[in-house]
Amino acid sequence: MWKFLPILRLERGIHSGTWVQLISRYGKVRVRAVVTDRVHGKELYMPMNSVESPVNRLTSSYTDAATHTPAYKETSVQMIVLPEPGENPLPRTNFRYGHPTPQHGVEVERKWNRPDYTEPGSQKPGNQKLVQIRMNETKTIST
Repeated sequence: MWKFLPILRLERGIHSGTWVQLISRYGKVRVRAVVTDRVHGKELYMPMNSVESPVNRLTSSYTDAATHTPAYKETSVQMIVLPEPGENPLPRTNFRYGHPTPQHGVEVERKWNRPDYTEPGSQKPGNQKLVQIRMNETKTIST
C-alpha cells in the first residue's frame, strides 16, 4: 500500500485502491494506492513491513552517511497507473473514517475493577504474597 498526495490523484487519476506499478533502477513493485494528505508534494510513502510488495525491491544497498541506515528516502521511482480497479486497502474501521480508537487514555480504573486483577502484594486465593529478599552481609575474617 503506497500513500499519495491528492495532487497526484488529480494529475494521474489515482484513487484509493488504484493499482500502480512503481519502477526504480533496482526493481519494481505492484501496489494499491491510498490517497491522503499525510505526505507532501509529489512524495510517496510505503510502510517498511509490507509482505506482498516490500520496499526493498525498489532500494539500493547504499546507506545514509550520518545514520548508517538504509537510504530508503532517496529512492526515485517511475509510476505507471494500471488499468485494473482495486478496493481501498484501508479497512472501514480505520480511524481515518471517523472511527477513533475507543479507549481514551490508560483507564487504569478499568484494570483495577477487573475480577482477575489482584493488587501487588495481596493475598487473594491462588496468589502468593510478595516477599522482600534481604541479602546478608558477608564478614571476612583476616588471619
